[in-house]
Amino acid sequence: MRFTVDSNVLVYALDAGTPDKHVVAVDIMIRASMLDMVLTAQALAEFLAVIRRKYSEHFAAALDQARRWTVLFPPIATTHDHVVAGGDFAIRHKLQFWDSVIWQAAASKQAVYFLSEDLQDGLSINGMTVLNPFNDDNASLLGEVLQED
Repeated sequence: MRFTVDSNVLVYALDAGTPDKHVVAVDIMIRASMLDMVLTAQALAEFLAVIRRKYSEHFAAALDQARRWTVLFPPIATTHDHVVAGGDFAIRHKLQFWDSVIWQAAASKQAVYFLSEDLQDGLSINGMTVLNPFNDDNASLLGEVLQED
């Protein structure tokens, strides 16, 4: 089933400072290479911005990793339609603007799950559901999402 990831999953995949989340994020990204994951340009940009701001000494390595991810998962470009629809979506559902832009871009490619710790776990809107991959209660469902067909 098609899913997308938020920038926090990408950050934890590189940042071993929170070992439990790092292990989960690395597993997601490794398994995603064999699955139907869509990567949004917005999530990739946020990933790089966070690394640059918090871990500037690792920015070159993060940039290399971003390049590898874009080969595996050609990013969905953020269009003006995603930006405007994201704004409307943020207002309507009281969500952060940039999360709403990622949502709109992923929804345009029919993603069913949005893996993120930043949004309300279980929130379901217009056929896409938020799944916090770092919540132990979601381990079974996460396993289903990350299972090869």
